Amino acid sequence: MTRGLLGAVIALPFALSLGLSLVAGCAADSKEAKTAKDAKDSAQAAAVENAPKPVEADRSRCDPSGKKVVEIDVNKDTRADVWKFFASTLDQGTKIDVLACKEVDLNFDNHKDMWVYYDAQGNITLEEFDLDFDGKIDLWTYRQLGKVQRQELDANFDGKTDIWKFYENEKLVRIERSSNKNGKIDVWEYYEGGKLDRIGYDTTGTGRVDKWDRGPEEAAEGAAPAPGGTAPAAAPAAPKSAPPTPPTAEQ
Repeated sequence: MTRGLLGAVIALPFALSLGLSLVAGCAADSKEAKTAKDAKDSAQAAAVENAPKPVEADRSRCDPSGKKVVEIDVNKDTRADVWKFFASTLDQGTKIDVLACKEVDLNFDNHKDMWVYYDAQGNITLEEFDLDFDGKIDLWTYRQLGKVQRQELDANFDGKTDIWKFYENEKLVRIERSSNKNGKIDVWEYYEGGKLDRIGYDTTGTGRVDKWDRGPEEAAEGAAPAPGGTAPAAAPAAPKSAPPTPPTAEQ
């Protein structure tokens, strides 16, 4: 009896230690599972939210309230085709009218297709275009001090932006594309000196690059054949989805 009691006392610490180890192991597994789930959720969120946010612009500049409106009949059909909105401001104590907005009917169908917004200094801040004349804006050009900073294009006219173009000193430096036309970016093109340098692809839907290609020119330059062999194929060129050239704001 004494010997059995002694064995139970000796075994008790081991049992407690084993139980604690199992609990700790379960806790660790639970923590790892939560971490993995958080990572998956973050990746899914990144895939949904990786599209650039719309740039804010002061669209009240095209509100005619309190502004002088000048109408112009370009094609002489007795209907206005261009509307210019002027806001009054003071310049060194003198009241002057500054162009705040311009709206244009590009195809003379009595529907506006182009909107140009100006800041208080007369610099263009935003241009909007209805390229297919269906009453919905398809192309946005954002400017700073009059210089193009970014363009957004709805290439298939479904109400979602598919192409984002970024500029520095009015030179193209990057294009981001939603190749599936679902608003999620999965192709990144980077430009150096005006030439396509490299292309990144998201092939897994995480919102992050997992495959890279060199620009077609660089790939062609590095495609010299080995002795007795054939030249490797050049990397595929980027999709050609450049936005149509819209009329200028000066028109």
